[in-house]
Amino acid sequence: MRRILLGGLGLAFGVWTPNALAQQPAFTNAQPTRAAKLGKPSVVADSPSPSDPAVTPAGLFRNGPAQQVVTYAPGNLGPPTPVITQPPSVSTPIPTPMPMPMGTDAPPMAQPLPGIPLPSPRPMPDGPPMVTESRDPTGRIPTGVLVPSVMPDDIACPQPCLEDPLCTLPTAFGRQGSWGNGRNWLSAELLLWWNRSSQVPPLVTTSSPQFNGIPGQGDTQVLLGGSFGNTFHVGGRVGGGHWFDDNQCQGFDWRVFWLSPTTTSYTATVPPYTLLARPFFNTDPNIANVPFGQSAEVVAGPGVANGFVKVTMKDTLWGAEANYRSSLWRNETARLDFLLGYRYLDLQDTLTIVEGFNRVPGSDFNIGTPAQSGIIADQFRTTNQFHGGQIGLVGTIQRGRWSLNARSSIAFGTVFQSADISGAQSLMFPNGTVQTSPGGLLAVPGANIGHWTQSRFAVVPEVGLNFGYQLTSRLQLFVGYNFLYLSSALRPGGVIDPNVDAARVPNLLPAGAATPVTPVHPVPLMNPTGYFIQGINFGLVYRW
Repeated sequence: MRRILLGGLGLAFGVWTPNALAQQPAFTNAQPTRAAKLGKPSVVADSPSPSDPAVTPAGLFRNGPAQQVVTYAPGNLGPPTPVITQPPSVSTPIPTPMPMPMGTDAPPMAQPLPGIPLPSPRPMPDGPPMVTESRDPTGRIPTGVLVPSVMPDDIACPQPCLEDPLCTLPTAFGRQGSWGNGRNWLSAELLLWWNRSSQVPPLVTTSSPQFNGIPGQGDTQVLLGGSFGNTFHVGGRVGGGHWFDDNQCQGFDWRVFWLSPTTTSYTATVPPYTLLARPFFNTDPNIANVPFGQSAEVVAGPGVANGFVKVTMKDTLWGAEANYRSSLWRNETARLDFLLGYRYLDLQDTLTIVEGFNRVPGSDFNIGTPAQSGIIADQFRTTNQFHGGQIGLVGTIQRGRWSLNARSSIAFGTVFQSADISGAQSLMFPNGTVQTSPGGLLAVPGANIGHWTQSRFAVVPEVGLNFGYQLTSRLQLFVGYNFLYLSSALRPGGVIDPNVDAARVPNLLPAGAATPVTPVHPVPLMNPTGYFIQGINFGLVYRW
């Protein structure tokens, strides 16, 4: 009967007295044993005495100051070492203690938590026992719920990202201690890039007067033909991104770049050249005084007219991309990400050929166009718009403040190509009248003047390599190299048809001198070529 009364009294104190008293173990000179409480088992050691100031009673201090979790070993010198632990969920049912058997002094046995097997007893290891105490800094656990002093074996604290086998805990690329945990970034770059020039057929020639600038005859020289266009461009690129999670496993990024329009000009005049001509291949064999095959239109020559030929090339390029980004692998100093997204490119070129002449006094109006002066222009404008999906990889290696970043991608899609061909003439005759008409020399109405389109399959690979220096915890400076390629690009040189039916060219021949033949020439050739651009980039990136 005495044991029953004492057991009931102890149970009552365990429920109604403060938590510190309910969980405080009794220290004796006996060997360490496990004392049962309203929760999980606690280790009870006989080394420290209850009055030892290094031991703090376990329990919940409701509405009190936040307390950190402390693990300590009795008898060790030095301050206790903080250890982060996690108390069990407050929704876990409180196990009911088993009643003490009659006629025995054995302590009551605790019931296991639902779904968690009670660990088997093990012999105590050598050395002083370890005691872990828990505090609730918020006071949100309901009154009467007791937190065990020692977490049972086989129960691990939950870790983030364990469900993703491709993701590891953040280290060098992880949280930055601010809002967003380093999830966002913005970058800005200065681009110094060189592109591939356009290839054009012979556009301007010179020779002695008797050869009329016809290619392949006498001393005729090609003044402009082949590679043409300024290859150096200055531009910029901005980008950014966002990680969907604190561990930087999945996110997206975007980049937009542009190159300032660049214009290249070439001008030839008479004088100092003796003669200027614009060559073409005549496809009409029935024209008198104009040979079939290689021929030329004389712009200016001695005793006839002074004049000039000016050729300009203007080109511009811009593009954008947006990608889903996922972590493939990483450790403390390196990571590798996968890209899947969309890319757009827009390349435009405009080639303009302008010729002008002014007859010298006393010239023979039976030679050439019977006009006192005139301006004739041809223009070829091409546009390439690429749309495609892309895949790629981004890798980073970090060593202190220095980093190496490599990015490689390839896009597959369709490039929509168009050519706008136009020409015009303005002639002033000796009587003062001015006549304007469509068409030049290589752009002829009823032949190739107009808007022409086609679509081609294309690939766009890109590689970039940057060396960076971490200036602050958020700001990084870098310098690098970039290479971009478009497998199918329509340039003005691929549109110009040098085969011309001289009878179709306005004001080239006297009226009624010849009849056009078939097939019609010139035609828009629409011959694309490969295009690339490469160069150096300087930039910075800000993360928060």
